[in-house]
Amino acid sequence: MLRTILRLTQFAGAFHRAAAPTIFHITHHKAGSQWLNRIFQTLAFDRLVLPEVQNHQFLHRPIGAGRVYPTLYITREQFESVPLPSRWRRFVVIRDLRDTLVSLYFSLKHSHRLLTDLMRTRRTALNDLSQEEGLLYLIECGLTPMAQVQWSWHSARERLVRYEDMLERDEEILSRVLLGHCGLRVPPERFRQVLRSHRFEAQSGRKPGTEDAHAHERKGIAGDWRNHFTDRVRAEFKRCYGSLLIATGYERDFNW
Repeated sequence: MLRTILRLTQFAGAFHRAAAPTIFHITHHKAGSQWLNRIFQTLAFDRLVLPEVQNHQFLHRPIGAGRVYPTLYITREQFESVPLPSRWRRFVVIRDLRDTLVSLYFSLKHSHRLLTDLMRTRRTALNDLSQEEGLLYLIECGLTPMAQVQWSWHSARERLVRYEDMLERDEEILSRVLLGHCGLRVPPERFRQVLRSHRFEAQSGRKPGTEDAHAHERKGIAGDWRNHFTDRVRAEFKRCYGSLLIATGYERDFNW
């Protein structure tokens, strides 16, 4: 009897997943990916496909119908290279690439788990450099994959969700994206409770803007790049990525 109940429960779970659209959360590093990953883990763990290094779970394995794929660091071209189920939804989150750079700097230097030899090499380099030289180093060798993700989805005229907007209006934006667009079946009150429990202050025990440089949840605000960009960093960033800031709507021109 118990075995029959277990089989029926498993069948019901599989049926529910198959009936629901597959959800793809596409983003780049340092754009709140772990924040949303934790929200998905709380709301839809039974559907979750856990993230793996270099997006192996998406690029090299069959896509599961009705599953949820958080934290996919992929371009539009990579997304379109994979066969998809008949029913799916995606949403793309980006962040001001200047704040992305600053967050990447502190993460690689202090807090991120070292998953690859490249990350170990970059941590060693950053600890041997001044902050200005470290930021310049990452503009040159570390920021390109994030910029490629942004360019590819912007060029496709994808509707982009801004990390900065989610910081200010998480309930409004994520309700529209996850409950509305993606069809995530969660009672609204439960959804609001989970969002509130995963905000920066609840997770870190600090108010947004209170910094812990060694914590993965470092500061929890937008616009922190202004506290770290020197004239040299600003000039080099404009040279490499100024046009991307304009294309994605973070600046109107190069006069910032």
